[in-house]
Amino acid sequence: MSSLTSAYSPRISSLSCFADVTVANQSLINKLWCLTKTGIKSFFNSDATKASIVCSSPITRLPAELVEEVLSYFIDDISTLLACSLTCRSWYIATIRDLHHSLTTDHDSLAPMDKRRLWPVPLKKMYELGLLPLVKRFRIRLLHCSHGCFTPERLDERNLRYFSALRNLQELGIDDLQLYRFMPDLQRYFGHLSPTLRFLALRQPNGSSRQIVYFIGLFPNLQDLKLCYTSLRYEEENMADTTLVPPSSPPLRGRLTLALFTRTQIVKDMVTLFGGLRFHRMDLFGVRCLPLLLEKCTETLETLRLYPTDPYGEFSFLKERRRTQHSYL
Repeated sequence: MSSLTSAYSPRISSLSCFADVTVANQSLINKLWCLTKTGIKSFFNSDATKASIVCSSPITRLPAELVEEVLSYFIDDISTLLACSLTCRSWYIATIRDLHHSLTTDHDSLAPMDKRRLWPVPLKKMYELGLLPLVKRFRIRLLHCSHGCFTPERLDERNLRYFSALRNLQELGIDDLQLYRFMPDLQRYFGHLSPTLRFLALRQPNGSSRQIVYFIGLFPNLQDLKLCYTSLRYEEENMADTTLVPPSSPPLRGRLTLALFTRTQIVKDMVTLFGGLRFHRMDLFGVRCLPLLLEKCTETLETLRLYPTDPYGEFSFLKERRRTQHSYL
């Protein structure tokens, strides 16, 4: 159960597979980057798969398909891929998209950790190197469940400039997002992610149901959603902001992942404000509103994952449904 209560457990989230940016050889990367400024500019100014980079290295004479095949062998081994990229600058350019695909930063100042990962150091370094447009997956992590949280103070003028450079981000994960403190300026902080974001994961988000649904509605192309808490909580929802309407109704046709989720009003507001639910896959553990989700996704649901250690028991509502069906036979 402990693995399931973690909001980014490997069993219930693809976001947990974030590949940390390798920092051990950062000085070598920086030197290599300085040598390839001209080549990278042409890389950004054209289609990444068609970029033409003038270089005397033999890699430039290899078919693109062969280069892609070579890289595919190292895609899950970033350290080896980094070593390969350091053999010559044209190999670095070929591997640059995979090396900098994912970025993780920590914002728990009380935890003993590598200071190079502490917010906003990784973001600042990537910004200075002009690499943030390559990042597709970004996680803001809170370690050890301390008293840290993610607030607008984390995104001051300087840090917001770094954060706003994430123009091609597809997956975002934030721990302990104090959403109510970003109101009513959510668009200012997160609006630049609207065109590209496809996956959103929030661990312990703090805000009313309408504020959370409004935040989800900032991303009109969102497909996958994950909302996880670390313990079951039974609190009445704040209904003071019922006039808050999200700016869009995202499709949300991918995977829904919920863990220790008792905030039924969020699901009800999503149904009302997004015109229903259309998830194709659901991964659920400790979800109070499970019957409602099954009812609303009846026409689209293809895969449902439940867990025998669910704190709500052996899904008594399913047993009750079976007894009801048998009574009609």
